[in-house]
Amino acid sequence: MKLFRILSLVISLSAVLMSCGKHDDEHWIESKDVAIIAYKSDPENGKQYLDVIYENLTTVNISKIKVLLVETKGTKVDTVERIIIPENIFKPKDRHLAKRPIGAPEATFDNIAVAKVWYVKE
Repeated sequence: MKLFRILSLVISLSAVLMSCGKHDDEHWIESKDVAIIAYKSDPENGKQYLDVIYENLTTVNISKIKVLLVETKGTKVDTVERIIIPENIFKPKDRHLAKRPIGAPEATFDNIAVAKVWYVKE
């Protein structure tokens, strides 16, 4: 019984260590051919959220999009990275509103701008 516990502990630890050592095998391509529009939503129950519209202007199908956003509030400037995973393959000329995650924080920025965009080809 003790041997079984030790063996299961070793297997659990090795699984954790292996998952920590994983590298991102996806090839992110920087592009200006994925149009991103980021803005504050219309008020919902007195709160506004970040909304992002994305459009595929490339000639390839896309499986993931990564966006670097620059948020300004007063004199403070922050960068935020957001990954968008379309529900279906994102085909050329498609345009969608990114789904807002459950429990998304309220948008507190004054201005927002898109700095860089990357994508992963399907």
